[in-house]
Amino acid sequence: MILLIVLFLVGIIAGFINTLAGGGSILVLPVLILAGIPSPIANATNRVAILFQNATGSYRFHKHKILEIGSITHITIAAIIGAIAGSIFAINISSVYYDKILAVVFIIILILMLKPHKKRSSLTNKLPKWLKFIIFMIIGFYGGLIQVGVGFIFLATLNLVEEFDLIKANAVKVFIIMSYTVFVVIIFAYSGKVIWKYGLILAAGNSLGAFIGVKTAITKGEKFVKIILAIAIIIACLKLFGVFKLFGI
Repeated sequence: MILLIVLFLVGIIAGFINTLAGGGSILVLPVLILAGIPSPIANATNRVAILFQNATGSYRFHKHKILEIGSITHITIAAIIGAIAGSIFAINISSVYYDKILAVVFIIILILMLKPHKKRSSLTNKLPKWLKFIIFMIIGFYGGLIQVGVGFIFLATLNLVEEFDLIKANAVKVFIIMSYTVFVVIIFAYSGKVIWKYGLILAAGNSLGAFIGVKTAITKGEKFVKIILAIAIIIACLKLFGVFKLFGI
């Protein structure tokens, strides 16, 4: 019962962060892993919450007339194709290798998260559609495989390639992730890697967080959140790399 309450509360925070920026799964996966769930199962279970969260976010953005689907059909299809390939790869990779990949991703994201942000110039020349298709297919592959931090990647790419402002980019990001996660959840569920009880509790929390997040800007507590995320990531990395086993934990 305590774990379910923790997952619901973590889901609210993750849904809020994911809808406005990204990186909420950085908080969710370590909690699931520290609860003793193998990383591939934790990754699959988290996708149920991601699906409900982004469905809620997409509906809210569309209701506020921020989300327009017509102009992003090609990159959405590209991301779906990539995500299907990534999720199929994810269910076939062993837990040992997946742990190492996930730990490396956690460390990279932690470094990027703590690194001071620099102003970047926008891309002035429009890229051809075929190149955009390839770029978003690659991002989709990563999203299908791991998901952690994919929101950051989408935001940066949408802002650079499509020249969307942050609000528009968030709306598009939420819709694309929702679209490919439908297929990812089906693949993971078919392979028996989803713990539905945990996934649905997380989904309730994530959806509530997404509902709040669409209307709310993250203006306070960012440093505190970074500290909590950093601690969770470090502990999860130690577990994934097998350091705890040296101490019999």
